[in-house]
Amino acid sequence: MSTALLLAADSSDSSEDGSYVAHEESESDDEIEEPAAPERPRSAAELIAALEDAPDEEIRAMMREARPLRSPPALPQDLLAAFKRRTSDLRVLRVGAALNVWILCDAIVTARALEVTVFDLFVLDEHVVLLSVRAATVTLYAYDRHVLESAMEQHGRLTLGTAERVELNPAIVPVAEETLFTSTQDFFIEEKILSYVRYFESDEDGCWQVPWLPLADGSYRYDRAEQIVSTPGRNVIRDEGEEAEQFLAMANVFSGDLSVLYRLKALEELYTYPVPGTPPSFRLHTNAVSPPGALRRGRNWARRKQLV
Repeated sequence: MSTALLLAADSSDSSEDGSYVAHEESESDDEIEEPAAPERPRSAAELIAALEDAPDEEIRAMMREARPLRSPPALPQDLLAAFKRRTSDLRVLRVGAALNVWILCDAIVTARALEVTVFDLFVLDEHVVLLSVRAATVTLYAYDRHVLESAMEQHGRLTLGTAERVELNPAIVPVAEETLFTSTQDFFIEEKILSYVRYFESDEDGCWQVPWLPLADGSYRYDRAEQIVSTPGRNVIRDEGEEAEQFLAMANVFSGDLSVLYRLKALEELYTYPVPGTPPSFRLHTNAVSPPGALRRGRNWARRKQLV
């Protein structure tokens, strides 16, 4: 099922007008800092004008300010469009296009409302980032792309063992994990979307800002941004029944943490399956436009050239 199909799926927890009805989230990483309250409630036209140059940190609070303008409970379309314009897309090198961050975050909210498990994948220069929406938790798992490529070359898969007894590859562990939170103050779908948008912000070149991703020496940079090289163009989506069947099958051949194996199987599926719209031989792990580290080497070469 594609992201578009996921968004079109019926949900008892959401309505067609964008409201978030019954599904409550317990986690929150912050309380939204309110900007100075206006002297009087602002109209949709005034909010649209203010959104053009409002600071990024005020956008979520402005979405909450717009609650009285919902006719109930949908936002005016021109006001919703203004909020969407404040969301920057991420550039994807392979397709020469952009990843629509609003649609991506809408899919995350929908998956949580439907209580389905969803995995998606983003191939960076030297990392592969797996997006996991499972058990009411949204997490980004970053893996070393060099390690994944080596495992595929040696074993043709990301696990070890046999069909009768599966073992984890001890080299394949996340180098970083980032849990994505909404706020307890979020009520409507669009408010939750904006909370998730914070984790997919881009720099001026359309690169993904990933300050949570460590550098090669283990340090961090608050302004780190990475080019998305490729995405699979598909998701791994499992409903509760399908997931239960897979866990039962895995329990017959694996004695460790089933959640870890389940995540690795999704990673392998997305990383090795043919990409829709490409030749049958196309795989992310061998055809991701640039080999692991190529962009970093290019950046280093450019810096050396400037010093000469």
